[in-house]
Amino acid sequence: MDEFDRAIEGLKIHIKKEIIDNYFAERVYLEEDTALLDEKVQAYRRDLDLLARRYYALYQALGSEAAVGAVMEVLSLQAWPFYQEYRQISPEAREDLLKRRPRHGLTARRCFYNLVFDLYEEIAQESLKLREQYDKIAVHLKLLNEDIDKFNMAFDFGLIAAQIEAMEGRQEILYGGLQGGEREELSTRMRFKRRKLSEADLPPAPEIPALKDLKVRLKAVLERFYRP
Repeated sequence: MDEFDRAIEGLKIHIKKEIIDNYFAERVYLEEDTALLDEKVQAYRRDLDLLARRYYALYQALGSEAAVGAVMEVLSLQAWPFYQEYRQISPEAREDLLKRRPRHGLTARRCFYNLVFDLYEEIAQESLKLREQYDKIAVHLKLLNEDIDKFNMAFDFGLIAAQIEAMEGRQEILYGGLQGGEREELSTRMRFKRRKLSEADLPPAPEIPALKDLKVRLKAVLERFYRP
């Protein structure tokens, strides 16, 4: 082998190594980005659980299913957020929902109004934050899948194999060669799967109006259902 042949052989090795290094570098990046997305989803689900507890406290404060229904009608919500989960809570656990809640007002009636208003305000604020989190996760998911598509196109095993075989001037790139089915299997294993998030994986937070937009109507409902 003369100097020229050795240079060509060294170049081939360098090209192969660069392909492999790039493949694993890009794959590690996608794995880390996928893990980051998972962390965001887990944080969102934890915050959604906290929002659910706020709703439980609101339902407990309202005191009856009729009062809950009247409030939901004001909010134009046909589906009562987390209400079925609330109904499954034991009476003892329901009592604990409001034990540590601060009360303020000169009369028992005013304390009742303020308790409901405070809970509603907290729910509205947390819902807004959750919707912002939801939108950011949706954007992250879209960008991640775009990167995955680019990765799968750039590192298509069949295409890489054909390029290396052409460079080598022979019909096999691994000892003993690879049959069509084997190539397809290896190509599938090398591909990175697109990430999907169903509504069960990422439930949207209920949307409710700001308290200032319906405080008068909400107070009218509370007046109807207040029980000393």
